[in-house]
Amino acid sequence: MNALSLYPLHFTDAYPLKAQFRSGERIRLAVELETDGIAASGTFALRVNVYELQTLRETRIFPLMIDASSPQRIELEAEAGPYECEFTGFGCDLELICGDAIIDSLSTAFDVVSDWRKATRYGFLSEYEAGREEEDERKAKWLTKLHLNLTQYYDWMYRHDDLVAQTETYTDLMGRQVSLSAIRNKLTLGRKYGMKSIAYGAVYAASKAFAERNPDWGLYTSAGEPYDFIGIFRIMNIEPESPWHAHIIGEYAKSVAFGFDGIHLDTYGFPKTAWSRLGGEQRLIKLEEQFPVFIDHTREKLSPLNSEACLIFNNVGNWPVNSVAKADQDAIYIEVWKPYERYQHLREIIAMAQTLSGGKNVILAAYLQPFRLASETLGVQGAENGLRLLTATVTAHGAYHLLHGEDGGILTQGYYVDHSQLRDSFRRTVRDYADFIVRYGHLTHDVALRDVSMTHADYDNMEYVFRGFAFSTYGEPGKVWTIVREKTDVKLIHFINLAGVTNDLWNEAKETPADVQGREVRVLCDSSVRAIFLVTPDRDQGRPLALEYRLETSDRGMIAVIALPDLHYWDMLVIQFEEASNVSIP
Repeated sequence: MNALSLYPLHFTDAYPLKAQFRSGERIRLAVELETDGIAASGTFALRVNVYELQTLRETRIFPLMIDASSPQRIELEAEAGPYECEFTGFGCDLELICGDAIIDSLSTAFDVVSDWRKATRYGFLSEYEAGREEEDERKAKWLTKLHLNLTQYYDWMYRHDDLVAQTETYTDLMGRQVSLSAIRNKLTLGRKYGMKSIAYGAVYAASKAFAERNPDWGLYTSAGEPYDFIGIFRIMNIEPESPWHAHIIGEYAKSVAFGFDGIHLDTYGFPKTAWSRLGGEQRLIKLEEQFPVFIDHTREKLSPLNSEACLIFNNVGNWPVNSVAKADQDAIYIEVWKPYERYQHLREIIAMAQTLSGGKNVILAAYLQPFRLASETLGVQGAENGLRLLTATVTAHGAYHLLHGEDGGILTQGYYVDHSQLRDSFRRTVRDYADFIVRYGHLTHDVALRDVSMTHADYDNMEYVFRGFAFSTYGEPGKVWTIVREKTDVKLIHFINLAGVTNDLWNEAKETPADVQGREVRVLCDSSVRAIFLVTPDRDQGRPLALEYRLETSDRGMIAVIALPDLHYWDMLVIQFEEASNVSIP
């Protein structure tokens, strides 16, 4: 007989009441229970166990007053912390107890940072209709449950050249009805749930009417025609000498004064070069030279208004990361399009951005078209498999992913208004992955890690040896992708399951991977092992599993030999070491 048949009381949900907590801030958790009416025949309590990796940091017990008169659905708030941290993820395991019996359990996660820039998890909103306060609250809670601490307000503005409307309701250039009161309500919810609200603002798009009134402010093709985008917008000249430069940065300032926490500087990937007509002189403009200046000038304008203003610039198709990486922005944001189409290409994009920027967070806007094309052969399941594998790929390489928003919304294309919806049955899986990313984020996104996948494993590279399964160090279909990242006191080995998967194209539906059994890992150790454990979002809500291992002596040193359990989609082996001692070598 299971516990719930004895005690008809169980969790229905639990989640932190902020997407991210600041160092020293009290941790608040929402806990939702369900009961069909219980006689007061036992002593019930909620036990909250907070873990940092495998270490129990805190236990709190909250008595529950439940009897036959209690409502069927119960909502309460629990507390933990505060914690003083630069950047640490925590697992929060909750237990319902009656006497000495654990009658139900549930896990969630949260992170604590000294600065929100330590972890930039980005989501989106795109609907701004008045009179939907209850719906807006539900959407904000969904973003919070995914721990998305940055939210892009896509296409919220009146015009691309006139962002903050003068009227409470208006129609945007795409014909949508927008309400300023709805936007204000969402901004209030963002503050309540610990999310930065980022205003979308294109850097060079203006309405045709505006461009025609200011022809010298525009950019022109080599054929002398205005640059046009989808027949609605014209492309303007962003160089500092152009009046457009000060005009649009002034519009960003108005947006921050209105209540936004920063600006998402959008671009379209073209033009890369264009002709200016300022002062009656035709000159060729190279936009990759102008973008860094534009970003820095925007920062100078916004900082006096909000010292923590967020600034994110869109590198469409990974261009021009090389010129803007060191500009004064808070993360490197890259919208991924062909020819960057394979999993390995994502690794290359992330590594390039991390190196060029000196360690800034990297955010990929990699939209999943299979959710829009779910009628294809592999259906919705194929899209969901693709999401798991793509999330694993991005996270394993220490980056973040803009994909989720609204109320179960998922991006499939560049126009966010036309997003798709997750199946209700898949939402718990998405949350498990989001909890995993937060719980272990200070490991996976540690800027001190270096990727040694291609230099330390396979052939005569014996630092990491994999046995018992087909593997690839660069994401070949049909094999397990092994991603190795390390620093002095920790080694992380990700295993992404592409067994049974027929292609490595990240934006296509995927077969359900075949479970992989019999994995053995052999790792060369330079110092004493402190702990070895395995974590995965696919099992036990991400809780760590301590693993047994043995040490062998080889001609290259001490080898830790570890047998791993079955692999479903993605798991991560963590090996922690004691601090290396000085060794005298004769």
